Amino acid sequence: MKLEKVSIANLKGLKQSELEPGAFACLVGENNAGKSTALQAIVYALNRPATLPLSMYYDKTWPVVIELTFSGIAARDLLRLKEEHRSRIQPLISDGRLEIQIVYKPDERCEVTISKRLPREEKYLPDVITDLLKGKQGKAIRNTLAESFPEFAEGLPDALNITQAKAFLDGKITQLPEDQFESKPVPLPSGISSSISALLPEPIYIPAVKNLADDLKTTQSTSFGRLLGLLLDDLTPELDEINQSLRELNGLLNRVVNGTDIVDGRHTKVQTLERVIEGFLKENFPAVRVELDIPPPELKTILNSAQIYVDDGSKDLVDNKGDGIKRSLTFALLQAYVSHIGGSDPGEEDKPLPRPLIFLFEEPELYLHPKSQRVLFRTLARISSGHQVIVTTHSPLFFEPGVTASFVRVAKQDADPKPVGKLYPVRFELDPEKSESFKMARFENADAAFFSRRVVLFEGESDDAFCRHVAKSLRPEWDFDTKNVALVRVSGKGNFGRFRRFFEAFGIDVRIVADLDALFDGFQHLGANPDATGLREAAFRTIDDRIAALGIKAEPAPRQIRDRVHKQSWKDRYDAAKTALRKMQQTKEIDEAALMELEELFVWEEGIARCRVCREDEIARDALVPLLDNLRASGICVLSKGAIEDYYPPQTPTSGAKPERALEACRLILNQASAEALSGPIAQDRPPELVQIFDALLSD
Repeated sequence: MKLEKVSIANLKGLKQSELEPGAFACLVGENNAGKSTALQAIVYALNRPATLPLSMYYDKTWPVVIELTFSGIAARDLLRLKEEHRSRIQPLISDGRLEIQIVYKPDERCEVTISKRLPREEKYLPDVITDLLKGKQGKAIRNTLAESFPEFAEGLPDALNITQAKAFLDGKITQLPEDQFESKPVPLPSGISSSISALLPEPIYIPAVKNLADDLKTTQSTSFGRLLGLLLDDLTPELDEINQSLRELNGLLNRVVNGTDIVDGRHTKVQTLERVIEGFLKENFPAVRVELDIPPPELKTILNSAQIYVDDGSKDLVDNKGDGIKRSLTFALLQAYVSHIGGSDPGEEDKPLPRPLIFLFEEPELYLHPKSQRVLFRTLARISSGHQVIVTTHSPLFFEPGVTASFVRVAKQDADPKPVGKLYPVRFELDPEKSESFKMARFENADAAFFSRRVVLFEGESDDAFCRHVAKSLRPEWDFDTKNVALVRVSGKGNFGRFRRFFEAFGIDVRIVADLDALFDGFQHLGANPDATGLREAAFRTIDDRIAALGIKAEPAPRQIRDRVHKQSWKDRYDAAKTALRKMQQTKEIDEAALMELEELFVWEEGIARCRVCREDEIARDALVPLLDNLRASGICVLSKGAIEDYYPPQTPTSGAKPERALEACRLILNQASAEALSGPIAQDRPPELVQIFDALLSD
């Protein structure tokens, strides 16, 4: 069985959220957004403490409600329940699925309900039918059914008792259309919250502890102690001789029940001590008796008090070692459990399946070197093949589509009366396009973007370094890092749409910096609003008129030609044009289709002419202003001067590697005045263009 879905309401910052964890899930996002709360919700729901402190409530006037949906429940899972509980729970499982609700009303004890498939119409509910038939006898039972359920009159027996009447109605109600039913919460049949625990998975929760010495204690309340306890549970039955010795020791300390007899084989000193204590007490209470009951020695208790030493060249208690080795020790124990015990299954149909585990880790990469993080990631991936694993992380090493298939970005949003956390799930195994975009993002080292509140997509190499420097020079508060805004290179305007869809699926605000030619070639990838299309067409009419009036010709630069011939789309057009030309040579005929194939080879030059006239002609530039304003208002900033290099200071070298030129441009921008001089206003009474652009990229 597995945990399929978790719904969380009113718990800390999660006002209303859902999580579908899958086999291996990663929760990412900023600090204090609600990642740990999502894990804690699962722990609370599975362990069900009696009450929750009021500090755990988002709204202290409403209950905390956690709903768990399980799937894949097999008959052998049910064998873990006591027989009297199993017979009551089994009818509530449909197609291997079970939904339970855990409710914590403020200052009240935990309530547990289970979803049951019930008729929507009230008169078909079992309790209503019971009340309807209560006290009825003989013909009155049949008359009541005929009167209250005329739709079931066909086949209604002449004589019925209450049990038979309920069975008749149950058969009829079961045959109702599926849309006549819904899942409704009903009280736990046993009435005892703990009665269902053996069926549900056991959470192994390892928090992001700040004092690892506490986490390494061997008590069962800590993650380390629980993992050690799991190992010892498996080890104890194999140590029969030791266990027999412990039973004999117990017999020397305590009275032992043997069938119906109580055998007192205690050591004489224990008996004497008991008599002495009893004698002194009888001086004041003559009728009283005293029995010493010494806790029986258990192997687990003895081993749990063990000290842990580590010898890394200097033998010492692990408490005195570094945080990294302390954290690694916990995961070493985890590996030992999973490797040797965790996947064991008796394989006998009449034996219960082992209780499944859910491993919940907060920031497992804490204190670990990147190499150790990779090892840990592979370990968790192996664990997820047999047990569900859910982690919160700030490490990009935990991103790998196909392994961590389920990602959830947790983001904090402003709300009244206080911010709320929102979960944005993305499942890569179900979305090949997002998976491909993710791999591209990793290739460009953009993992940090998943932890940012906003992403700015850009085209060119080194654009990010120049933009960071210019923004801070214009306004000290325009710091991309301080504002938690990531710059991500998309390697070509054709990828703007793909990257935008990917990041927006995580709930990340996405903005774009595009070269001027994106208006003329690849505009469909920018994700502009419908109004922009009309403004673009109007601008093009003026621009094309100015091209004709000024006689401007398309003269692509060598760089533009080089970039064009490397594009697959242009190569495809080239092959089609070559085929069309050969056909004309063979047939000696020129047809419209062949001419279109040739024209497609050079259609991109139209955009070059438009770019040129917009840079050189004031009327053409002015025609673009409404379109540029509209796009910038929606987070799409198009550079009116062309590309980012066209904003470099005049003294910047015009040749050489682009990263070096970008760094030299940054060195030439010494203050706010030199940064503002990089661009003029695109319209009268406006601030410089770059001021408007960075304000749009970095403003809240």
